[in-house]
Amino acid sequence: MKILVDENMPYARELFSRLGEVEAVPGRPVPVDALTGADALMVRSVTKVNEALLAGKAIKFVGTATAGTDHVDRTWLQQAGIGFSAAPGCNAIAVVEYVFSALLMLAERDGFALTDRTVGIVGVGNVGGRLQKRLEALGIKTLLCDPPRADRGDEGDFRTLDELVEEADVLTFHTPLYKEGRYTTLHLADEALIRRPETGEAC
Repeated sequence: MKILVDENMPYARELFSRLGEVEAVPGRPVPVDALTGADALMVRSVTKVNEALLAGKAIKFVGTATAGTDHVDRTWLQQAGIGFSAAPGCNAIAVVEYVFSALLMLAERDGFALTDRTVGIVGVGNVGGRLQKRLEALGIKTLLCDPPRADRGDEGDFRTLDELVEEADVLTFHTPLYKEGRYTTLHLADEALIRRPETGEAC
């Protein structure tokens, strides 16, 4: 089995060499000739995976080392019978630590205690859920907005985005990019939201 991996994926060669022949290639763009005879393709977010890239190729599986998948035409892959896997939550701890650091810097810059503020978390998945637990463990009040989870009846006191804008001092967004459908997130935090007088800080 021939496996193509993005040359900037650490340890990919060592990891996948147990499964077959591994070739590291540039991810932006993937050389078309390298795809010839390849069975699997491992990418990062810089590679657009779609019909234009893979039509007529022997690729049977695509994996992305990312939580987000907006660089992958998943519908086309399914129609073409090509397997796919992403890595949701792979960087969740790092993102939570970054957001927490940003909140601490914001509090220091503006001279307030985070325990005196309310943080609105939009998207309570791998990142948002961990962030909620960390903040609440430190006595920081959180408000949650996650329409898909609210509609499923998941445990939690979920609010609307409008309620978070009105009640929270800080908003932090941790949603996947959905450009269409019931839970569209494209332009979720747009200029109109940011300019609303009740909007606090946004991360």
